[in-house]
Amino acid sequence: MPKPNKAELLIYKALKKAITEKLLYLYLDADKINRPNSPIYNPWENLLPLLIPTIIGLFLIIYQGIFYGLAVIIGMLLIYLLGIKQLIGKLLLHRAKKYILQNFEQCQRLWNFGGIVLAAASNKKVACISPENDWKEYIVQNFAYLMTEPQETKKATKDEKSAA
Repeated sequence: MPKPNKAELLIYKALKKAITEKLLYLYLDADKINRPNSPIYNPWENLLPLLIPTIIGLFLIIYQGIFYGLAVIIGMLLIYLLGIKQLIGKLLLHRAKKYILQNFEQCQRLWNFGGIVLAAASNKKVACISPENDWKEYIVQNFAYLMTEPQETKKATKDEKSAA
């Protein structure tokens, strides 16, 4: 991946600022992003919630009888569907935000993988879907006011030019 230019870094800073100030919401398509080769995929989050009830149920089938074992398996799978799956979604969203906010390259890598939707808090109907849309263009159109450099940096560059 080529090194980002100054304009791309300004756009990325605007993205970071918009996410941290909750001006921009990040949504995930779990079916697309929660799979192998995804930068934020964790296989244990997908395996353990299904493996543990199955193993416990098999032990109960062997030692207590088929009724108890199947009842535990069915009960735990209902708990998985009604609660644990949503918890995994929240963990995945948190991991995606953390990954995107690390640096430009990671943000671009996750965007190219797909499964991310950016939506402005002011208008959630207009969204940017990865990888079909360009997140940089979306940020420029909706958050251009966040792309300004701090005044100290501008003053410092003027002082450096006048000293030279």
